[in-house]
Amino acid sequence: MAVTARRAARRTFEVGQVVRSVENLLATTPGMWVRGEVVGLRRGRDGRVLFFQLVDPRPGVEARLQVMSFASEMARGFDPADGMLVEGFGRLELSRRDGGLRLRLTHLEPAGEGELLRIIAERAERLAREGLFDPGRKRPLPFLPARVGLITAAGGAALDDVRRRMEARCPVPLTVVRAAMQGPACVGEVTAALRTLDADPRVDVIVIARGGGSLQDLMPFSDEGLVRAVAACATPVVSAVGHMRDTTLVCRASDRDAATPTAAADLVVPDLALLREEVGAAGRRLGAAARRRVDLAARDLGALTGRPCLARPASLAEAPARATADLGRRLRAGLGTRAAGADAGLRGRGRALRVALRARGAAEGRDVAALGARAGRAAAACTRDAGARLAVLAARLAGADPTRPLASGFALVRDPAGRAVTGAAAAHAAGEVRLTFADGTVPATVTGGPA
Repeated sequence: MAVTARRAARRTFEVGQVVRSVENLLATTPGMWVRGEVVGLRRGRDGRVLFFQLVDPRPGVEARLQVMSFASEMARGFDPADGMLVEGFGRLELSRRDGGLRLRLTHLEPAGEGELLRIIAERAERLAREGLFDPGRKRPLPFLPARVGLITAAGGAALDDVRRRMEARCPVPLTVVRAAMQGPACVGEVTAALRTLDADPRVDVIVIARGGGSLQDLMPFSDEGLVRAVAACATPVVSAVGHMRDTTLVCRASDRDAATPTAAADLVVPDLALLREEVGAAGRRLGAAARRRVDLAARDLGALTGRPCLARPASLAEAPARATADLGRRLRAGLGTRAAGADAGLRGRGRALRVALRARGAAEGRDVAALGARAGRAAAACTRDAGARLAVLAARLAGADPTRPLASGFALVRDPAGRAVTGAAAAHAAGEVRLTFADGTVPATVTGGPA
């Protein structure tokens, strides 16, 4: 009986009654301006009705509203897209079909650029704290890529700009993936294109290219998901989004940022004509250096061969032989004078003396012959020493050849003025260097700080 009494006292409402009560309550709520970021935009079958969500873009705020609006109620010339910050006027209403609360907008327009810049700045600060813009994680571009991947709009001018520039500088195979460069499909299509090219082992560098545009047009390139996709690529990425005054978060996350699509082509492929000129100049400098070394060695060799001992080796024995002969003549003349004035009784002893003198002359002759032999040996030794020194000089000349280490895989590093760079500090100070290998010279950019 108690249960029956409670049921009799309870008031039960039909679903329709509840819905009408909520609708009446919402009808008394005044219209309001709401600002948020467009997410999940889709259009009705006839394109006149728009359905999307408005998300609060402030960091740490999790709030969103279901929105419905008519295309005719948008600001003139305004085409909303995912990622855009908008302001709309409308009322809250209850959907009878699904029972959900939604915002029925009667006017929709883009939010002010100042607000968009504030949102971008907040995202940039958050992503920078995570290290996505850290210069240390940016990779160098390949000097001569085997293939370039290009993400751009179908029929856009960016494709023609990049293709013409590459053909003029250095024809390299190009893989083009078409993607929307603005609007609601931009983020998804560009992200998918990045993954496709990053997975292609033939592609060495990826270029994202589009022309300039308004801040609203470029908002997809500051989308957090797209920025993370660029940072996650294993292949180096070059951003050529907008023009010099336009800077998106994708530009900051890319490995290199180009002011225009044409400038991006200049970054990814070298100028073959300039390379040929640099290689020719380097060859001429190497030839001149080699000729200078050869001339120096020739002068050293001429100075050695011009010495008397090498020009006339026999002259070494001539002076001792002349001195010995002169000594013999003086000795014989002196002895003859003494013998003529001696007593006749000493003539017998004179004969003995003459015998002794002849014996001594024979001994002196042998000494002269010995001196001649020694002089010959000395001349031969001088000749051998000169030959050995000449061989050493030739080896030193070969060792000083600046092109010899290049054949072993080493490189000659020079700054833009042609001066040799001999250390890491000098390389970082120069910034731009040229590496000369055995088969050519390549430019290089020094990044990061000295280790």
